[in-house]
Amino acid sequence: MAKATVEDAELILHLYELRTETIMRKARAFIVGEFWPQSADDLANLVGSFGTQENAYFRQVIGYWTWP
Repeated sequence: MAKATVEDAELILHLYELRTETIMRKARAFIVGEFWPQSADDLANLVGSFGTQENAYFRQVIGYWTWP
């Protein structure tokens, strides 16, 4: 296993800073507290609703959670 570098530490700190941003907090609150899909169609509607705040929240949170 390779040892962590200064760049690795800087990346982790940057990701932490992103996590504490107001918009990211709102996005996470929407995804874990407000969005309760009842069917696959509900999720498909959210994913396909480009230009809405809810879609932006979804993309931001999913992008953050799935980023390597």
